Amino acid sequence: MVADDLIVFDTCTLPEYYDDVHKILSLPPGHIVTYDYKAQHIERAAQTILNQCATSAERPRILLAYIQARDYKKGDPSSNDKLLPEDSFVTLTRLAELVAIRTVGNDEAKRYYLDLRLRGYPFDRHQTIAKDIAAKLHGRSCVPMKTYIAVCSDNASDVLFSQGEINDQAYSSVVDALSASPSQFYLDTFWRIYRITCRTKPFVPFRSPEAKVLLPHNRLDGDRTLTYLSVPDQSTIFFHVQFHRGEEHGSAYRIRKFQVEISPRVGADVAVGAFATRSFGRETVAINVPATSSLSIQDIRYQFQTVHHDQDERKDYAYGPFPAIAVQYRKALARSILAIALICAASGLFAWAGFSTSVVSTPPVAGATVSIWLRTIAIVIGVLTSLYAYYLWNDEVSLDRSRRS
Repeated sequence: MVADDLIVFDTCTLPEYYDDVHKILSLPPGHIVTYDYKAQHIERAAQTILNQCATSAERPRILLAYIQARDYKKGDPSSNDKLLPEDSFVTLTRLAELVAIRTVGNDEAKRYYLDLRLRGYPFDRHQTIAKDIAAKLHGRSCVPMKTYIAVCSDNASDVLFSQGEINDQAYSSVVDALSASPSQFYLDTFWRIYRITCRTKPFVPFRSPEAKVLLPHNRLDGDRTLTYLSVPDQSTIFFHVQFHRGEEHGSAYRIRKFQVEISPRVGADVAVGAFATRSFGRETVAINVPATSSLSIQDIRYQFQTVHHDQDERKDYAYGPFPAIAVQYRKALARSILAIALICAASGLFAWAGFSTSVVSTPPVAGATVSIWLRTIAIVIGVLTSLYAYYLWNDEVSLDRSRRS
């Protein structure tokens, strides 16, 4: 691992960048986010580290932070190269690690694309560590709006990365900081997906399968690293959501709506009904993955949305998270093989019963006649076998669907 950690700042001065902070707070650990900055906005020492990473296996740890001038208001214009004041509002938002880096262009026109894998949340009560880091970077003229990526040589980052599993408390402390005046996120709604689990259709109907934790996978898509979940079809994915309201909201807190849209619109679940967000607490959103008749991989996208409140002043800003979760699904191999085998067996039973001859009263003679009762039993078994195969292949026979949900 490289000796120094890097700090990456968000300033969110444009509507299209405002959701970046909400996104990194709402996604569960392991998901990839991509940041891109021009070379002129990256400290020289940080550029050296990034250039080394492009040709080696070393990957620095990343501190993500938000900073703004104390008098800044949502939608105000900002300078592209002027340093923010020393007393600016600053808070750390997320811990991450660099997994891939790409560059486009040359010299000052070069642009760096950083794929960052999200980790936990920094527990920095009263923003003590963030203020100390920002003060030292300000002394090096390495803060926005001039510099967005800098070397964080302070050993305080070691403390943050070694805190262990205190994500609930750390997440709450980050939200409390962003929800305090003069932050432009003061009246926003905050929630996060802290865990994703999945139940797969069982082989035995009416059996309640155990939910398993889904871990994200990564793939290259052109020049970007994308995160996706991989599940068998006819599964139910559970998104475990935690809500948290900032300490200073008080009666000014705006209850917004939470909803999920699904793209492409396949299967029965094209949208999850909207429900009101909570000040605190947790909810679980269950979404059924449809059955597919294709043996190839299918893609589906779940777009989580925080719906605007009637009193929101700027409709072009996201006042809450809008993360998207990509899912790949395909036929379950074992279920598919069993379903095909059962259909073949059922077809054989039907053929045997259909081509055999029999009499009702005469005892059967080997090779000549078959008892009608044996033919009847073969047909009944064939029908039951076909129904079970259809149950395994398709979700229209939804005997166990409610138990999976």
